Amino acid sequence: MKFIIVFFTIFLWATPMKKGDFALIHIYDDEQIEWANKFKMVVVGGVDDPRITSKLKKLHNIKLGYDWLAAFYFYTNGDNNDFVKTLYSNKEITTLNPNGPFLHCEKNGYNWCREYYYNFGNKDVRDKKVKFLIKNLKQKKFNGLFFDWASGNFILEKDYKKVYKNFKKLNPTKNYFEMIGKFYSELKKKGIFFITNQAFRHHKYLLPFIQYDMTESYITALEYKKQRIMIENKGVVEKIGVTNYYPIDNKSLKATLKYIDLLTQYKQKYKKYGFKNFIYLNYLAPEYKKIYPIRPLYKEITPKNGIYFAFAMAKLTDNIVYSEVIDNKILEQNSIYFYNLGKAKNKSYLKLENGIYVRFYENGFVLVSDVFDKDKILKIKINKPFYDVYNKKLIKNSIIKLHYHTDSITHKKVPLGRVFIYP
Repeated sequence: MKFIIVFFTIFLWATPMKKGDFALIHIYDDEQIEWANKFKMVVVGGVDDPRITSKLKKLHNIKLGYDWLAAFYFYTNGDNNDFVKTLYSNKEITTLNPNGPFLHCEKNGYNWCREYYYNFGNKDVRDKKVKFLIKNLKQKKFNGLFFDWASGNFILEKDYKKVYKNFKKLNPTKNYFEMIGKFYSELKKKGIFFITNQAFRHHKYLLPFIQYDMTESYITALEYKKQRIMIENKGVVEKIGVTNYYPIDNKSLKATLKYIDLLTQYKQKYKKYGFKNFIYLNYLAPEYKKIYPIRPLYKEITPKNGIYFAFAMAKLTDNIVYSEVIDNKILEQNSIYFYNLGKAKNKSYLKLENGIYVRFYENGFVLVSDVFDKDKILKIKINKPFYDVYNKKLIKNSIIKLHYHTDSITHKKVPLGRVFIYP
């Protein structure tokens, strides 16, 4: 018997990978724990939630506790902690709405609470809040904080006119946003790590004390459309989520890029104070796939196009990015966050042609395209092969084919984002 040995030459190539930068999870969902550990920073739940400690032990990264910056909940059943009791007992000077209005609880139908807005002009209030937060960080083993309503901009809204008027009455010579800045400054001096939500709205008062600030729905937004549909494991629903790829003006990417460019200017301006980056949080609807051709039964699937679009858009200006699928969070889990693009090259993104933009990095590049009626073919001037992560395809001839996805609910074509890695 003759043995014939055949040698195969196997060309092995690998893509540079890393931990993800940032994610938001539901810590009480065990399926989310493994996903969370793949990121450097995660927002996991209320900083004062007594149930959270045992869950935090399963996480091995920077765990951020959620805090509502502007106000505290007063539980009408009397089940309040000492911090809330102390402020409530002096609410005429510690809060901005001692006798109402309680707009947030009423608007959301929360019959279990009244919310009281902090008087940040009172140093004792700021000191007590700092002390309360640090106590919870230590007790529950958080590494830092995430502040919602972080700019305090709510107070300028028409419905809060009475609240703002009371702030000026209690603090006639003080600026509300400057007082929030003092609060952040005090946390920073104590070495507390924190991330804010939309503090850029009052950037001159706030960003000098902040490392990371979040935006919401600047790239994609979640909207609901009235449509009766049957979904697997959910039954019949009367409204269904739809992703808006043009949340700024409902027209084109130009409006979105205008805001992204503005925030990039802020990033450069406050870099000298220690500001590092913006985090772009986006909201996506699931995609829907018909299970049976002749029956109106659908199943929710990963909104892959939306995830890649949001990622690539944020990377045009080298920002951190994460997209939530609130209706089914398991569908937001995608490996795109773990590809290591390396450092950005050039000062900004480039315009390839009308509606098509690209940004080059050490290990690859991202491409974003406005929506077009027909598919496009592009020639990229790169003299080496690159891997198309979306289509799982190695490109050797520098020719990129762009195929525009059709939304399963609106039946309209939508913009796209692509990520390419040098193997």
